[in-house]
Amino acid sequence: MLVFVALLVIYLLNFRIMAAGDSLPTRLLPFSVLREGNLDLDEFTWRRGPTARLPYYVHKPGAHIYSVSTVATALVVTPLYILPAWWLASHGISYDDVRARVVIAAMERLAASTLTALSAALLFVVLRRLTTWRWALALAGVYGLGTSSWTISSQALWAHALSELCLVGLSAFLLSAAPSRTALAVAGLIAAVMVANRPQMIVFAAPALLFVWAHHRRQVLAFAALPAVIGALLIAYNHAIFHTLAGGYGDLRSFDGPLLEGLAGLVVSPNRGLLVYTPIMIFGLWGAVQVWRVEAPAWLRWMAVGLVLHVLVYGKFREWWAGYTYGPRYFTDVLPALTIFLVYGLVPWCRGRTTYALAAGLALYGVAVQAIGVYAADDGWNREPVPLERRPSRVWDWSDLQIVRGLHNGWHAGEAAPLMLDAFRQPVPAQITRLSEADLASAIAVHGLPAVVRRGGMVSGVAEITNHGRRAWPAFSGEGMIGNRYLTFLLLRWLVQGQPLPGQGDEIPLPQNASPGATVAVPFALAVPLVAGDLELELRVTQLIDSTHGLAGPDPLRVRIRVD
Repeated sequence: MLVFVALLVIYLLNFRIMAAGDSLPTRLLPFSVLREGNLDLDEFTWRRGPTARLPYYVHKPGAHIYSVSTVATALVVTPLYILPAWWLASHGISYDDVRARVVIAAMERLAASTLTALSAALLFVVLRRLTTWRWALALAGVYGLGTSSWTISSQALWAHALSELCLVGLSAFLLSAAPSRTALAVAGLIAAVMVANRPQMIVFAAPALLFVWAHHRRQVLAFAALPAVIGALLIAYNHAIFHTLAGGYGDLRSFDGPLLEGLAGLVVSPNRGLLVYTPIMIFGLWGAVQVWRVEAPAWLRWMAVGLVLHVLVYGKFREWWAGYTYGPRYFTDVLPALTIFLVYGLVPWCRGRTTYALAAGLALYGVAVQAIGVYAADDGWNREPVPLERRPSRVWDWSDLQIVRGLHNGWHAGEAAPLMLDAFRQPVPAQITRLSEADLASAIAVHGLPAVVRRGGMVSGVAEITNHGRRAWPAFSGEGMIGNRYLTFLLLRWLVQGQPLPGQGDEIPLPQNASPGATVAVPFALAVPLVAGDLELELRVTQLIDSTHGLAGPDPLRVRIRVD
C-alpha cells in the first residue's frame, strides 16, 4: 500500500498534460460508456477538425466513430469515472466546456497513474517472493521511477500501463509452485485481458499457455476457458467494427523493417535505446539469460522466451522508434519482466561497496532521465528541426540528444495546474468553439518595454489584456502537446512601416481563461530583429483555428521601439 500511494502521489505531482493522439479515445471512452452506454465516440466532435477527415486514431466504418486502439484499458478504468461522469451530467456540462476538458484530462492522468502504481505495488509483492524485502523495495523503486513506467505509462492512457499490470499479475499467479484451479483461471483471465488490450502481448500469453500445459496439464482447461470467451468477443468486435479479425492493429505490412537495425535501435540508439535511458536494464537482459543457468522458477524461463519474441517483433516493426515519444516506448510493456530478471542479473553481482555504488549510480541516472521527461521535456525534439517521421535517422544523432534537449527546455512542473483550477473560478465558463472577431474585442496595455533596444537582443514586458467581447476566451483544451485548436493567444509581430517582418514574432498562450470584463496578465520575451531603425511591436488577441489558420482580434496595440 505504501508503494502504491507513494508512487501515485509522485506520478500526479508534475501537473502536466502530455497525452498524444493515441490516448485521446481511451480517455473519452469511459464517459461514453457511462453516459451513453456505448463504445462509439460520436458525441466527441472536438477532435475531428474543420474538414471531414478524421484523425488517425479513430475509425468510421459506417454511421458511428470508433477508437482505432483497443478498448480494454478504457473498460478497465471505467469504474474510476463514475463520479466525474455523474457530476458532468448532473450539471449539464457539455464536452466542449473547458470544465469538462479539465475533468477529462485529470481523469486520464489519475487513471494512468493508478494502473502504473498498482503494477509497481504488485511487482513488489512478486519480487518479495524471489529476494529480500530490501532488494524487492529497491527494484520496485527502479521500475516505478527509473524507467519509462514513469514518463510513459503513468502520464497518459496508452495501452502500456495495463500491459505492465497484466504481465505482473500473470507472473504473480504462475510463479507459484502449485497454483490452484482458481488461481490458474484468474491467470487465464489476466492473459486474455493483456492480449485484448495490446495484441502484441500474445508473445507472453502463448508461452503462459504452454507453461500451464507443460507443468499443470490437468488445469489447462481452467486457464484457457476465459481467454476463449474473451477472444471470441474480441474477434466479434473487430469483425463488426474493422471488418478484420485483428482490429485496428490489422496491418501486418508494418512489420517488414530491417531486423538488425531495429534491434540495435531498440537497445542502444541515443534517442530511443533502452540502455541509454535505463542503463541498469543491461543487468535485466543478463538476468533473462541467467534464469536458464541457475535455479529459478520455471515460469521465468518461459517469460524470457516472451521477452525475446517481443524484442524481435518490434525489431521488425518499420517504426521501431515509436513515433513521437520520450525514450524507449516499445520496451515499456516488458519492464516488469526486465525488473524481475534483475533479481538474477543484478542482485548476485552486488557483493561489495563498489558494485553497490555502481548499481545505485545507474539507478539514479535512470531516475534523473525520467524526471527530465516528466518535468522538463516537451514534444519539441520530435518535431524540430525536422519532424521525426520525415527524418527517422535523427534517432541515431548523438549530437542532438533528446535527454539534453529536454533538460535545456527548463522546469515545467505545475504548468497545467493554474489553467485547470481557473476553469472553475470564471464567472462565465469558457467553451472550446470558434469565436467571432467581435468576441475577440480587447483592450491591451503593456508594461516594462524599453524605448530603445539592441538589434539581435531580447525585449521583455508584461501585457495586460481585458476581454471586451461577449464570450469567455478559452486557454485550456486538455490536448497537451498535440494541438491548441480554438484556444486564444497573444500574437506579437514586428512591423516596419506597417508591414510585418517575416519570421519575426511569437504567439503566447493566455495563462488562464478570460470571462467578459476580466483582465489577464501575459509576460513575454521576444527576440529583437536584426533590422535597425524605428519599428513597431504589435500585440493582438488571436484564436487558433487549426494548424495553419487563426482569427485576429480587432483591437491591436502598436508600440514604437527604436532598434539600434
